[in-house]
Amino acid sequence: MILYEKIRKCIRPALALGFAGCLFGGVAAAESAPIPPEIVVTAATKALTAAESSIQPIAGTWYEADVPNARMLTIYADGKYEAVCKNGSKSFGVVMVTAEVHPDGSKSLWYSFYEEGGLNLEDEGTASPWFSVYKSAFALRAAFPKEKNAAVQTDLRSGHDGAIHFMRDPKDVYHATSKNVKAEDYLGVWAYGRCYATVSRDKEGYRVELQWANSAAEGSRWIYSCTYNSYSGLMFSNNDGTRIDYIYTDDGSGTDNTVYDDGKAFFILRDGKLTWLDTKENTGDGLELRKIPQ
Repeated sequence: MILYEKIRKCIRPALALGFAGCLFGGVAAAESAPIPPEIVVTAATKALTAAESSIQPIAGTWYEADVPNARMLTIYADGKYEAVCKNGSKSFGVVMVTAEVHPDGSKSLWYSFYEEGGLNLEDEGTASPWFSVYKSAFALRAAFPKEKNAAVQTDLRSGHDGAIHFMRDPKDVYHATSKNVKAEDYLGVWAYGRCYATVSRDKEGYRVELQWANSAAEGSRWIYSCTYNSYSGLMFSNNDGTRIDYIYTDDGSGTDNTVYDDGKAFFILRDGKLTWLDTKENTGDGLELRKIPQ
């Protein structure tokens, strides 16, 4: 949860939206696989590729369509969501892509919304309305089909019946936070203290290499294959980042030790500062790097 708050500070506008009782009904029978430990991730969901598991196509602000009292929904690039009902009731939670495997071996992908908790308006219409706090322990509240190969999704219809229908807000407050941020702006060498990061093009995506020296003879390197999302204006790596610890001796020899190869990270460029958010070990604690002039 600490990571979510750091991303919130980096990329979120000053919104106080929530989601209270707004996504009940029309829930598809998707596999349960939330990020928090309260719900177990299924094998099918764990096997999804980075592109399949990305929620970036739905990051942004949405409104409920075809109803008189439309509800608002905000989905952030870190996987959290907040929404608000017309009466002020709010709730929040996480959204992730889950896999539903069919008897013939094919699969369907769903954006599954797991509610953490929120506020309910009580005694509405009386002289003394009040809000009650509740916790949902990340219960599955709704699921929407993920469109195949869609860079930006503009329509969300729940389950197989489409009982809940959301469309993108034309004003889209979230999109404004990434205004004027381009993939090319990430390219180059960045530094803060003993930490250096190099961002370069790599085949169809991008490669981010970081080096953090504990001394002249030892330190760590991180290597991430990243995807740039033009909608949210950030780079992310899903479950394929590598950390290597190295030690060099006076005679020029050295040893490398691969600590892990399943790291995940976000790289967020705002106001000339590159923030590295490591979800594997929380390395750097939201470190902000500055570009070195070339």
